[in-house]
Amino acid sequence: MKYFLQKFKESTISLLPIFLVVLILNIIFACFSAEIIIKFAVGMIILDVGETLFLIGVDSSIMKMGGYVGARSSKFSKIIVVLFFGFLFGLFATIAEPDVSVLAGQINSAGIDIAKFLLIFVIGAGIGIFVAIALFRIIKDINYKLLMAILFVVVFVVAVFVPNNFIAIAFDAGGATTGIVTSPFLLAFTSSIARNKNDQKDSDNFGVIGVASLGPVLAILFLSLVTASGQSGVVVADSAKLNVLLESLINTSLAIIPLLLIFTLFELAFIKLQRNDKLAILIGSSVTYIGLFLFLLGINFGITNMGTSLGKFLAGQSSYFAIILVAVLGFLITFTEPAVKVLGKQVEDITMGNVKKYVVIIAIAIAMTFAVTLALLKILCGLQMIWIVAIGYGVALVLMPFSSNTFTSLAFDSGGVASGPMSAAFILPLMLGFASCMGSAADGFGLIACIALMPILVLEILGASYQFKLNKRDKFRYRRALELSFGIDVYSNIDKLEDEYNKRQLEKETQMTKREQKANDKMIAKLQSEAGPRKEDDGDDVQG
Repeated sequence: MKYFLQKFKESTISLLPIFLVVLILNIIFACFSAEIIIKFAVGMIILDVGETLFLIGVDSSIMKMGGYVGARSSKFSKIIVVLFFGFLFGLFATIAEPDVSVLAGQINSAGIDIAKFLLIFVIGAGIGIFVAIALFRIIKDINYKLLMAILFVVVFVVAVFVPNNFIAIAFDAGGATTGIVTSPFLLAFTSSIARNKNDQKDSDNFGVIGVASLGPVLAILFLSLVTASGQSGVVVADSAKLNVLLESLINTSLAIIPLLLIFTLFELAFIKLQRNDKLAILIGSSVTYIGLFLFLLGINFGITNMGTSLGKFLAGQSSYFAIILVAVLGFLITFTEPAVKVLGKQVEDITMGNVKKYVVIIAIAIAMTFAVTLALLKILCGLQMIWIVAIGYGVALVLMPFSSNTFTSLAFDSGGVASGPMSAAFILPLMLGFASCMGSAADGFGLIACIALMPILVLEILGASYQFKLNKRDKFRYRRALELSFGIDVYSNIDKLEDEYNKRQLEKETQMTKREQKANDKMIAKLQSEAGPRKEDDGDDVQG
């Protein structure tokens, strides 16, 4: 109970700024009805409790499942078996991802005629395939930067033939998949396999999420080519007609039960856990189920409607006011995502304290401000999504050579840390509501893509600055060593120091060569003196 209260307090503090902004707006402008405000407040409370339970359950179930599966999969002798289970668990972990379910619901609400479960399955299949590719890279020790460059070329070549709205949805899907289920499960799964390598590098612990997040992008792009006529061929019940409780229950069951079943079958066939371990996972999965149900219930009950209402309100205000308010929300929402704090700690550890945790968090918050502002400007100015992602990821690829492999792989993994539940459930509906008043609601997609792009650029810039700092420190140490070695002032010209150093080295080598030559001459003289008399004796014997 103490642990729950601590987590609940942290979650409440992170969600409070968003609630206060909405409340202040309503007090000043009276822009929302009492029903919407009450539902929003109740929804926030339900979501708060649900997210707390969900995160507690994930730690004791989902992450343990990933660790068990990864540890056992690493012992399979055939690579194809490892890749198959990587695909399978990547698929079902994504289906269990609440952010993906929320995004699929928003796509349906925007009038895109594709079944919700089909969207979720396609996104999950994309994750599964690219998890297999990420595992193949680790096993075969393929260069991470080269692989990412090739994959992005493929993505942008396919994107040329896809409508602009689907490009935005595709990159939104890539950002939404790196959420609170998929990321911990895949990290636990792949790190267990990486630890089995004899030549494991630090970068093998990162980079899997970055590769996997490109899978949904390509999957949605290909889906849009198949359904180019606008008919998906699949008819499902409209979620708006379903009872909120029933809809949340169905979505929760479709998310958790398949993952639990596939793990159970894998455990019975290969792992065979002790009874206490099975019981712990069962209890943790039950807590996860309840938490996810409450999480989705809170979103469906009032948060999504508030986001849409706020977007429609901003559409009736001046563009400057809308931009300023959205920028403020973008900055504040960064602190609602616990993954941002985890990322900051990872960077601080990797850089041995040279890049502080708070620097990373503030940098991502500023980047988030630019991301949501860019998403709003996309709607206002009619910017093409293909150019936004092409320029953004183009810069990311250009920055890759200037930072280490570990920093680069961590940067692409971090693409989804800022695009969490509140981004998908509150800010995205805001954009869709705003866009619906400007023309088409589908123009509001692209927000999560912009949010996912910014942490990559921030971390690569931090990685490049950290590498520059290391090089500068090494150069200073080199100069200092020369100064102490030769007694020359530290402010002397470095060329002079190097010339002096090279001169000393040459003198040492010359002296060494002379000593060796002298020793060789002595040896030859000694051998000649020993060989001479024996030749004369041989001659006397012949004459005799």
